[in-house]
Amino acid sequence: MWNIKYWGLFFLSLLPLVAAQGMVSEPTVAQSSSAQQASTSQASISQSSTLQTMEKKPVMETPSMRLAAARNIFIIRTHGSHVPAEVISSTMEGWGRYTLVATPDKADLIIEISSTGDSGVQVSSSSKVSSESGREEKSSSTRKDISPTEVRMTVIDARNRRALWSGNESVKFAVKEKTKENNLVEAAERLASKFHDRVEPPSK
Repeated sequence: MWNIKYWGLFFLSLLPLVAAQGMVSEPTVAQSSSAQQASTSQASISQSSTLQTMEKKPVMETPSMRLAAARNIFIIRTHGSHVPAEVISSTMEGWGRYTLVATPDKADLIIEISSTGDSGVQVSSSSKVSSESGREEKSSSTRKDISPTEVRMTVIDARNRRALWSGNESVKFAVKEKTKENNLVEAAERLASKFHDRVEPPSK
């Protein structure tokens, strides 16, 4: 009997110590949890700040990207014959990638077409009074103008007037007007083909 009572009192004396240890350990766990939450919160704020910095960084749009993204084009003849502009307009319409619009304010791209030079034959005439007969004598001379006609095409971003692409083609010399016109058509077609391959490179 004495032993049982002794051990009972002994265990009762240990209870306050056990309770005290429990009270000490609980705040320790709570403090550890709070520290973990604070660390996670700081990491989330840091990641959010990094993402915002990345989103604010502007993406540089290259000419290739702009040409690929464009849908509407406005074609205008700036100088020379109307033939190259008509040919290139028809080629673009048949391509199907772009839609031709009537005004530049509705366009993504503005295409300027020009032709320079004039291949042909120049005829000049002159007259003078003969010292022997006293009569007026007329003479004429013919000279070939072999300076090549050039067709130029410039593609401009309608938003900021930045040149995205340009190309030119020389026109073969011709005397007859019909042949000259055919040569202009061929040069314009070659130029349109160059631009086509720039936007959609042929598969190798």
